Amino acid sequence: MFWSLRSKVTLLLLAIGTLVVIIAVIGLRFYGDDEHREAPLSALSMTDFLSADSQSDQGFARARPDYTLVFPRDHLAHPAFRSEWWYLNGNLWRRDDPDHHLGFQFTIFRQALAVSDPAGKQAVNQWLQPQFYMGHIALADFRRGVHLSAERFSRQGPGLAGSSGEPPGIWLESWNLKSSSDQALFPALVTAGDPAKGFSYQLRLISEKPKVLQGSNGYSPKRPEPGFASYYYSFTRLRVEGVVQIAGESVPVSGLAWYDHEWSSNSLAQYQTGWDWFSLQLDDGREMMFIVLRSDSGKQDFRQVSLIDKSGVRLPLEPDQVDMQATGIWRSPAGVSYPSGWRIKVPYYGLDLEIIPRHKDQENRLSVRYWEGAVEVTGSHRGEGYVELTGY
Repeated sequence: MFWSLRSKVTLLLLAIGTLVVIIAVIGLRFYGDDEHREAPLSALSMTDFLSADSQSDQGFARARPDYTLVFPRDHLAHPAFRSEWWYLNGNLWRRDDPDHHLGFQFTIFRQALAVSDPAGKQAVNQWLQPQFYMGHIALADFRRGVHLSAERFSRQGPGLAGSSGEPPGIWLESWNLKSSSDQALFPALVTAGDPAKGFSYQLRLISEKPKVLQGSNGYSPKRPEPGFASYYYSFTRLRVEGVVQIAGESVPVSGLAWYDHEWSSNSLAQYQTGWDWFSLQLDDGREMMFIVLRSDSGKQDFRQVSLIDKSGVRLPLEPDQVDMQATGIWRSPAGVSYPSGWRIKVPYYGLDLEIIPRHKDQENRLSVRYWEGAVEVTGSHRGEGYVELTGY
């Protein structure tokens, strides 16, 4: 995610850019007097994180189509790869008032600042490990019309950030996702918050379906030409129970969440400026992941889709069988225009979906800026989900 800097600002782009620029920003924030001070809105975009050039990915491992994902090992960090992230989103409702909707996001990014040398000094001195971690969290209360977000940075160092395997978990200081089983990632507990921003959450997650290997058995191409890909899997339907704190109130919540884990070294090209990503959970028990990567000309450059049935099996579906059109525009306070509202049609499966943001302004205005928001699904089927927009 951090390698080539673009002129546009967005996060997920979890794709964000030039390592040189990112390291400069990271250095200022990590070593400065106030580690968590607010960053300028024009700092970075997500694609700057993930795009690669001939220099930035040199020496790092690359995704291969013949690799078989192995668990629980592959729930953990992959330091031989340049970029990695663990990501959760969820639509929540207040347990004593189901019409009171909330949404949450939890993301931890790992970025290798250099190729690891496990046999050398890095293995002896944990401060020399060339792994940098960034965390983003958000909580939205749609009745109040509030969307809050926060970020955190750290070198891996001795216990400051990382992953562990017994039980599986990922953490960045006190923000963490921790399994309650040695062999499975879920059930798990996610804990995060920011006292200065006035929100936190502690949520228990239980998977109602097996994991889904995205792309071809977890090998997920990101460009039309071969050799540019990530490893990518998802848990598409997680039952949520827990408590959120917002506006000085502890709110008991239930809901549904989605989990992604992805890692790569060269997934995006310099000409790919961002993406539109959808995770949709339909009331009939199916889920859909749909991603559109955009080129610098603004055209749809590459697409990927998964439709999962009630039992957790991926259904046959090609990207050209999906039609997606934006139905509106929202302009951020900084003047960035995002699509806002979509219509997605999959005639083969009888889907004609209207995707409506629960709140127009769900932009994360952090060191990396992007729109990451909860949506309601209506039309031929009802449901809910999350949408991520980067590179605008």
